[in-house]
Amino acid sequence: MKKNIYIIVGLGIIIIVGSWLLFSNNSSQLGVEERENSNVLKTAKSKAVEAEKKAKLTINDGEKEPKTFEVEFVEGETAFDLLKNKTEELNMVLKTKTYDIGIMIEAIGDKENGQGGKYWLYYINGETPMVSADKMIIKSGDKIEFKFEKSQF
Repeated sequence: MKKNIYIIVGLGIIIIVGSWLLFSNNSSQLGVEERENSNVLKTAKSKAVEAEKKAKLTINDGEKEPKTFEVEFVEGETAFDLLKNKTEELNMVLKTKTYDIGIMIEAIGDKENGQGGKYWLYYINGETPMVSADKMIIKSGDKIEFKFEKSQF
């Protein structure tokens, strides 16, 4: 009789331990799959956000057809960063001068401030910002235009 009780208790322990091992293995596997799915979703979201970080940059010297480019950027970049990167890419002259209020554009290409009473001004979404281009953080979808024209001020 005691032998039967030992066998029943032993089988019960084996079933309990086996069930525990089986359950813990499945739950840890589910955890791995959930983490993998979560990482795939995060990567997809990250790529979608990266794809959204585009802006339009226009360089308008007032004589030739304005040059407009779709540019990609990383968070925190400024209007000046986009202009600097594009002029370097195009091998265009970019002259600047740094003041207490920020960097001012002195020349782009062969157009230099003061020629014909014109100066390099810039606009974000058609409006004149109240900060220098190196302080203007760009947002996705912004339209940045550097234009050589007579100052309205």
